[in-house]
Amino acid sequence: MHYAKILLPLLAVIVFVFCKKDDYYWGTVTCQKNGVPWPGHIRATISTISDYKINIVMNTLDEEGNELETLVFFKVPMLKGKYSLSYTINQPPDDSLIGCDYANGYLDQLYDSYLLAQQDSSSYLEITEYNDKKQEIKGRFNLIVWPDIKGSLNAPDSIVFANGEFHTKIIDR
Repeated sequence: MHYAKILLPLLAVIVFVFCKKDDYYWGTVTCQKNGVPWPGHIRATISTISDYKINIVMNTLDEEGNELETLVFFKVPMLKGKYSLSYTINQPPDDSLIGCDYANGYLDQLYDSYLLAQQDSSSYLEITEYNDKKQEIKGRFNLIVWPDIKGSLNAPDSIVFANGEFHTKIIDR
């Protein structure tokens, strides 16, 4: 579990640094973050640990196009269904666990990192449509994340993402 605390923020930084193309995002995402509309941008890529799963990345951007917040779902099956989210993603690539991580900060400055609670049973990601031919995926999500690293004084004690809906396309890495 200690590895997750190191690897997840590092993954967020790598995503921040290497992804700056105009066609990086594709699709729409709507949700409420602690009761306020969250203006996310979305993309999906084939998972690096399993060709049968995807990672869904959602970001908010500042006025210059720099990522401020990142919400990531790891190891999402490309099949319709409602999936519980798991605290840990340090499992074999063929397991049924879907991981989730939220972080905020600029390129080299991680401010706060949040994870699902170990005993959480209410957070989920639902795939409502998957079109293999077009490589498009639609779904819903609800989740609550708790502080892993609290780097800013005004960081909330928990973050609730509610009534989330998305539509995106699986694009090359």
